[in-house]
Amino acid sequence: MTTPHHPDSHELRDWALYGPKNPEIAWLVDRLALDHGLRVREIEELILQALKDRVALEERKRGL
Repeated sequence: MTTPHHPDSHELRDWALYGPKNPEIAWLVDRLALDHGLRVREIEELILQALKDRVALEERKRGL
């Protein structure tokens, strides 16, 4: 199986090691944890659900 080409493929490979490049994401995570008491597990669940929702939307657009 071939891997599809993506213009950000290098950044996508680095994501798991280095996290997002946008510092606002880290800032928002800090706010949720430190200012509002959310645990990392809860924050990751928010991120995961947002990504799943977006995948579902994109798949509906493509008729999958």
